[in-house]
Amino acid sequence: MKQTMFWSLVLPAALMLAGCAKEKSAAPAERLVLLQTIAGAQVDNMMTYPGRTRASEEASVAFRVAGTLLRVTVKEGQHVRRGQVIAQMDDRDYRVQLMAAEAEFTQVKAEAERVMLLYADSVGTANNYDKARYGLQQITQKLQHCRDQVSDCVLRAPFDGYVQSVMRESYETVAAGMPIVSLIGDGQTEVIINIPASENLRREQFASFSARFDVLPDEQFPLQLLSIARQANVNQLYEVRLGLLGRHPQITPGMSTMVRLSYKSDGSKPISIPISAVHHSGDTSSVFVYADGKARQTAVTLGHVHNDGTVEVLSGLKAGEQIVVSGVNTLTDGEAVRPAPKPSKTNVGGLL
Repeated sequence: MKQTMFWSLVLPAALMLAGCAKEKSAAPAERLVLLQTIAGAQVDNMMTYPGRTRASEEASVAFRVAGTLLRVTVKEGQHVRRGQVIAQMDDRDYRVQLMAAEAEFTQVKAEAERVMLLYADSVGTANNYDKARYGLQQITQKLQHCRDQVSDCVLRAPFDGYVQSVMRESYETVAAGMPIVSLIGDGQTEVIINIPASENLRREQFASFSARFDVLPDEQFPLQLLSIARQANVNQLYEVRLGLLGRHPQITPGMSTMVRLSYKSDGSKPISIPISAVHHSGDTSSVFVYADGKARQTAVTLGHVHNDGTVEVLSGLKAGEQIVVSGVNTLTDGEAVRPAPKPSKTNVGGLL
């Protein structure tokens, strides 16, 4: 009886100790990690940028002289031709000055001609001859200036286009250079976009541009590269001017558009990975590459950071490799890991 009780007490204890020993000797569980496969560098890639249209020619037209505005002969929205009169100024005072200059010119010219004749006959002095000649040149320029002032009292359109706004009314007193009418040209329409420095460095690889407008969703309009700014603006972006090919009356200045930039087939775009996959240690950046069930730490060289939460990798990775994209700050080099299963397409967010 005693022997039976002894084994009834010892046997469960032995089994419990054996179970503990098994748990201690079992290998630690592999950590689940989220992986992403590196895609190959895009060869014939493209980027999309928001843009806005504007007229290729814009001008706020003003008089070169001051005075009273007599009349504005155009209205907002009106089409004008180059050289067409768009405003007139009261030229009374300038005509008076012109008449006085003409009278003075006639007098000085007659005196200068007499002095020159005397000098030609070796009667006058060289000093008097020089004074007469320079005096005649001076009054000639003064007369031309007065004529120009009278002519400047008429304001003409510098190019074909449309009146965007009329800024002054008749009988107002205006100063020289004060805008009277704002014009926009009816020539080629331009599209303006802004690109980051990383894309500006690839300007030699630009192949083509095209624009799409929300009001014309079924049409795509080819664009011609006109210029790229050499200096970045305050937002560290470079302005790109694009010309809309052909005439499209339905597209007017001020419209919003999306511009697609395509690259040449021999160009390549750097690999981009999620920022969460990058492990920083001092000045060194690295990622964990998954291979043979382990996470191997690999140094990488980073490039431009995108607004979508990705960063360019200039070196250190190649297409086809799998990298850990979450929890990299707690991983160690060579640690055993196991890929986390991908959620079902019907299990949105992996909640089930």
